[in-house]
Amino acid sequence: MTVSPAGLEAPSRKSKLLDQFKMRKGLFVMLLIGMTWYLIFQFYPMVKVYWAFTNIGQVPPSKVSFIGFANFIKLFKVAQFRRSLWNTFYISFLKILIGFPIPIIFSLLLNEMRISFLKRGIQTVIYVPHFLSWVVVGAIWYIMLAPINSPNAQVAALLGKRPVFWWAADRYIRGLLVATDIWRNAGYGTIIYLASIMSIDPTLYEAAIMDGANRWQQTWHITLAGLKSVIVILFILRVGKILNLFKQVFVLTTPIVRGPSDVLMTYAYRTGIQQMQIGYAMAVSLFKAVVGLSLVLITNWLAKKIKEEGVF
Repeated sequence: MTVSPAGLEAPSRKSKLLDQFKMRKGLFVMLLIGMTWYLIFQFYPMVKVYWAFTNIGQVPPSKVSFIGFANFIKLFKVAQFRRSLWNTFYISFLKILIGFPIPIIFSLLLNEMRISFLKRGIQTVIYVPHFLSWVVVGAIWYIMLAPINSPNAQVAALLGKRPVFWWAADRYIRGLLVATDIWRNAGYGTIIYLASIMSIDPTLYEAAIMDGANRWQQTWHITLAGLKSVIVILFILRVGKILNLFKQVFVLTTPIVRGPSDVLMTYAYRTGIQQMQIGYAMAVSLFKAVVGLSLVLITNWLAKKIKEEGVF
């Protein structure tokens, strides 16, 4: 305890923290649940990172030994790894190029709507797919695009053509991965941007109107300017996930289209789980993690260079 000028004992830092915990113990419990999940499923597996530097899975357990960077050197000698690395970057680039601006555009359009019930309805419709797992999303899109007994087959019949089996065509599979990702996640991004737009000072719009600015000028100079920091942060986080393609690809693709759709994590899954080359698969995963971290650091550094707040 410390003594205040009035002669009263001021509460110590420890007692303040204790009081804060008692007042918000429900929030702390919720935080503890999330932290426990991350510790078990995200951080604890990192204890086994050293497997990437051993020949575990390639020799009997009694003969496992340290082999240095041999697994990493082997990566770039394997054609399947190079193909999966290219596919990962290519698909992720398409998702960012096409999918990243869409929530921004949606939020700007919804912000201009003046019919409140229609605005809320559209928000709900585009946000609902985010709560669906990739298994459910895959089932919906498989049914929609099946070659028989589907909307795809009906449209083809109306046009007098044979239905396309979209999920078995190499030239369509990447586009389908991008389209399904946008369909599922665009609504979530739209809600984030809309919330940010609501925090913009309305007096800025009033001043712009008095200066004779039209709606487009208000959108460009006030709304987009107010969203710039949020856009930069979300872009950095998106870049950090550029190599994290697994659930969607694993659910929506088949061996028939493996050539253009095989990504790093599905390749690591096959080599590590199915073929039990554990050390080699761990090297693939560690390579992915290091590249992802590097991309985040570089993007965050570039954000600082343009006078924007980064993630850290």
